[in-house]
Amino acid sequence: MLALVTAAAVDFGLPYWVRNDLAKDYYGIGISVLSIVFSVFFAALAVIITASDDDFVIFLEETKDYSAIVSNFKASLGLLFAALLVSLGLYAYTASRVAGSVAHQVKYFVVLFVFIFFWSLFAAFNSTLDAIRYSDYRRKFVEAKRTPPPRPSYSAGRVAHPFERRGSLRIRIFIRLAYSW
Repeated sequence: MLALVTAAAVDFGLPYWVRNDLAKDYYGIGISVLSIVFSVFFAALAVIITASDDDFVIFLEETKDYSAIVSNFKASLGLLFAALLVSLGLYAYTASRVAGSVAHQVKYFVVLFVFIFFWSLFAAFNSTLDAIRYSDYRRKFVEAKRTPPPRPSYSAGRVAHPFERRGSLRIRIFIRLAYSW
């Protein structure tokens, strides 16, 4: 949504014809930024996928959170790659026009670039927030795994609540996570 608003603002603010040397500079900046973000983002995805404990992945997969996080990362990575390819294509097109002494291009190329550039950056930002949430879940999971469950309180004539009894690890972790929020 923000990418669409940004592209609309650029569309509104630019004249119909944009100088090729200016557009080429925009595309070059986009290529630099997207290259850095893509490589760092790809490394972060590899770390998240390979650094997961099997018990933790199973725990997250019970609510489909792990699949959602990995799918979001894969979609963002694909979008970053597509934005990088579009930027490279627009840069090559504009460089050939500059070499051919064509001074201007239609503003819609720049608007397309701005849209896909910001869309991919906002998607990467949202995936980064998912990674932070993932690490927070991981911290809570490890903490709940290390902390012994509370001792049951069996008083005379009173049946203990089912969660007070020693249950499975998943139930204890779920209860700990539910009460920690």
